[in-house]
Amino acid sequence: MPMPGSVESSTYAALSAMITPAIFMTANASLLISTSNRMARIVDRIRVLDELGDQLSRSALDVDFQEERIGHVHEQLDLLQTRADRIRSALGALYLAFVLFVGTSLALAIDTLLSNWLAVLPELLAVAGVCLLLAASLNLALEARGALVSNRAELSFYRGLHERRLKQTAPES
Repeated sequence: MPMPGSVESSTYAALSAMITPAIFMTANASLLISTSNRMARIVDRIRVLDELGDQLSRSALDVDFQEERIGHVHEQLDLLQTRADRIRSALGALYLAFVLFVGTSLALAIDTLLSNWLAVLPELLAVAGVCLLLAASLNLALEARGALVSNRAELSFYRGLHERRLKQTAPES
C-alpha cells in the first residue's frame, strides 16, 4: 500500500511519459504561430498586388511600362498562390500533429490506468504526429524558398525597368 503523500511509480512513470508529447506540443505551437503569421503576410501581399493590378488595368496610375507591370503583378500573384498553398498544407499538418500529440498524452494516461491495455497506441500517435511535423517543416522550407524566388523575380523586374529607363533617356550617338 502506498504511503500517504507519495507518488506511485506507475503514476510517476505516466507523468514522465506525458512530458515528451508536451514538448512536441510546445514546438508545434511555436510553428503554428509563425506559420499563421507567414500566411497573414502572404494574404496582405496578395491584397496589395490585387489592388495594384486593378489600378494598373484601369490606367489609374501614371506609370511607365504599364503592360509589363501588369504582367509582373500576375506573375507575383501566381507565386504567392503557390506559397499560400504550401502554408495551408503546413498549417493543416501542424494542427493535425497537435491533435495527435494531445492524443498521445491522453493515451499514455489512459494506458497507465488500464495497465498497458492500449499497448502501442500512444507510440503510433506520437510517430504519426512527428511525421506530420516533418511534412509541415518540409512544406515550410519549400515556402521559404518560394519567398526568395519571388523576391529575386521582383528585384530582377525592377532592375530591368531601371535599365530600360536609362536606355530611353540616354542620348543617341
